[in-house]
Amino acid sequence: MANLNVEIPSLKLNDGTSIPLDDIAGTAWYKSSADGGIDRKLVEATKTAIRLGYYHLDGAEVYNTEPEIGLAIKESNVPREKLFVTTKVITNIKDIPNAIDTSLKKLQLDYVDLSVASLLSYHERRPK
Repeated sequence: MANLNVEIPSLKLNDGTSIPLDDIAGTAWYKSSADGGIDRKLVEATKTAIRLGYYHLDGAEVYNTEPEIGLAIKESNVPREKLFVTTKVITNIKDIPNAIDTSLKKLQLDYVDLSVASLLSYHERRPK
């Protein structure tokens, strides 16, 4: 496996947290259903990205890829604290704490670094 030795730029927040300005495993891997089992191609692609230094992993409950992202993290053997994991709450926007807990279980993680409440789908569905 090539080692690109490329430094990924990051954005430093006021509290000292740095967010890598790269991400992998976002909507390009959207699965139409969570019932299809584990997609090994996604797990392997995410592990490859991690090995290449892409440490910002971007998921969402609606992508149905959180189990694959979690498995890739586990199999990569990269310390969790080196990764920046984002998830988005979309379909369960009315119960964000439960949605985050569900995502954590699927990801097999104790925490995510960023959780985004995406109101786009709510606005699209809200009664007029």
